[in-house]
Amino acid sequence: MVRHGIFYNKEQMNPPEKMPSWHTLAVEQATAASGVDPAQGLGAADVARRLMTHGPNRLAEPPPRSPWLLLLEQFKSVLVLILIGAALLAGAIGDIKDAIVILIVVLFNSALGFYQEYRAERSLAALKKMLALTARVKRDGHISEIPADALVPGDMVLLEAGNRVPADGRLTTAHSVEIDESALTGESHPVSKDTMPLGITEASNGNSEDVPLAERRNMAFMNSVMTRGRAELLITATGMNTEMGRLASLLETTKETSTPLQAQLSQL
Repeated sequence: MVRHGIFYNKEQMNPPEKMPSWHTLAVEQATAASGVDPAQGLGAADVARRLMTHGPNRLAEPPPRSPWLLLLEQFKSVLVLILIGAALLAGAIGDIKDAIVILIVVLFNSALGFYQEYRAERSLAALKKMLALTARVKRDGHISEIPADALVPGDMVLLEAGNRVPADGRLTTAHSVEIDESALTGESHPVSKDTMPLGITEASNGNSEDVPLAERRNMAFMNSVMTRGRAELLITATGMNTEMGRLASLLETTKETSTPLQAQLSQL
């Protein structure tokens, strides 16, 4: 797969080791599983190794299609080709009025289809623009501001009101924290967060994996916004392995299908 012009293999995007259910772990268990001292953060060697394993904290972008190609695809429909043929035939026999009307309808339909597909092509680009550009992180015992795409699992990120969460993570400290997760869960109001682990008894069907994202109150997710409080976040997933990354992947891989009306018109 290509990320920003760089090729990554499957193992780099999805590390083979099975990740724990972070929301079920206590803070001490989560930091131990990540191999990080929360007071010091990761060291330079650890950061370099994890960056090689997991790749940059970015969303993959498909190669953009040319606007001209999008426009030409609007004329691939059998019905559109028949209409164009009818317009040419009408013009050939001298019925200029009908020919003009048919061509106007075809051009309007093609322009509308082009506009809709052009906007869809820009959906992933819009997601990227919403992502955090920088993050305050604790490394080697020092706090510094780094590009958000340099984050790796295990980083300790400091957040305060107004910050956009740069990657998925487990909250290790939380003081009066509320986060707006509407971009991911659709929840209209900010949700309160804390650091308490979620036991299996709180999960549906007794399975910790079934806890809905909106109920994982000890987690924060990429592209959500902290509206209140301050917190420290243990990064557990970056890039395409985040929940926002999975959403971007769905947008990228969803197959285009004909609508029922298009299918019936093709049969007609």
